[in-house]
Amino acid sequence: MRALLVSLVAVLGSLAASSFAQSELDRAKNLAMCLEGRYPSLCKRSWLTSQELPKVEAAERRENLKTCMSGRYASLCKREWLSPNESREVLLAERRENLKTCMSGRFKSLCKKSLLTQAELTQVLAAEAAENLKTCLSGRYPSLCDRALLSPQQLAQAQEAERSAAAARPQQSRRSSSGLAGRSGYGGCEDGHWIESVLSDGSIVKLEDGSVWEVDGADSVDSALWLPVSEIVACDNKLINTDDNESVSAHRIR
Repeated sequence: MRALLVSLVAVLGSLAASSFAQSELDRAKNLAMCLEGRYPSLCKRSWLTSQELPKVEAAERRENLKTCMSGRYASLCKREWLSPNESREVLLAERRENLKTCMSGRFKSLCKKSLLTQAELTQVLAAEAAENLKTCLSGRYPSLCDRALLSPQQLAQAQEAERSAAAARPQQSRRSSSGLAGRSGYGGCEDGHWIESVLSDGSIVKLEDGSVWEVDGADSVDSALWLPVSEIVACDNKLINTDDNESVSAHRIR
């Protein structure tokens, strides 16, 4: 009986030691993640010591400042963590990024015109008109063409382009289904595609051939801004937006 008790105590001691070791490993992993400062919601603060917590908070503030200073993610910027000087710099960065977005002429709904000067607004309206004309003259996206911005001559050209695109569409569809889509310029990839729609805040991209792609979570911030007019090169594990000169990690799910 005594031998049995000794064995039981030894087993329990071994289990306790193993559990302690695993607990320490989990704490170390949590600390490493917390010190990156990038994932505050995943950081288990209750596991941190009083010495570790200030370091983690400093890391989170650094990462927040980096996000804010990019000027691209205003909704993710925690302004309450910024100093007055940092707030001013962030505002300037956001204005620069907004102007860049506006001047592309392609993202009217994302352009905050209230942040533009009168001179900038004039340039932006001209850029939007130029991009609209390009879209209209492609003939491929009639629903995206703002005809009110076209001159009579441009309207006639757009209508002719739409007729030509409609006539070519069945031939393109047969070519795509037979697997003969172009592969020039990108080894192992397939060009000649374009975006039909972007769904779920950029996490899903549907192409004109009916294929559906799931975008990596870290890249969906970029693909969320892609428009149906964008030309796409599809690879095994990524999509390349040749209009925006951007690529995202993605895999085909249908």
